[in-house]
Amino acid sequence: MLYTPEGIATLYAYGRWAHGKMLESLEPLSAEELTRKLGGSFASVHATLTHVYGAEWVWLERWHGGSPRALPSSTDDWTLADFREKWRPVEEGHRAFVAAVTPERLTTPLTYVNFAGQTLSYPLEGALVHVANHGTYHRGQIATLLRQLGHQPISTDYVRYLDAGSPA
Repeated sequence: MLYTPEGIATLYAYGRWAHGKMLESLEPLSAEELTRKLGGSFASVHATLTHVYGAEWVWLERWHGGSPRALPSSTDDWTLADFREKWRPVEEGHRAFVAAVTPERLTTPLTYVNFAGQTLSYPLEGALVHVANHGTYHRGQIATLLRQLGHQPISTDYVRYLDAGSPA
């Protein structure tokens, strides 16, 4: 086991903080900029946000024994306020789930059926770290997209989180 329940909780507290900073960075964007096709893993800032939100929702469902067959749907007319509203219960679900994890549970297999119909199994620890890392990866992509749009992202480096007093 590489992580402790406390370490996992810290990763998720940092992720919530970093998502908030990312969304704050996006506030100056117009609706057109939010959906402008720029390329990358996903075509736009909006599409990237939709993916990250959807993936975090899917994994929360998996942690609770579900196997969603697809990402939740969205439309291009979602605003940043919509993303904040939809993300809030997902992040609260992450917080509650992680708070209840024990050292023994971290090594327990998490088994689910993916979108392709394959049954997969990973230690819960690995799935939790994957989701935290996934958010970091895509926040970096969003920072690049922001720069392409002529905007400056707020740094979400972990040391900035520490500098801010590690707010939960």
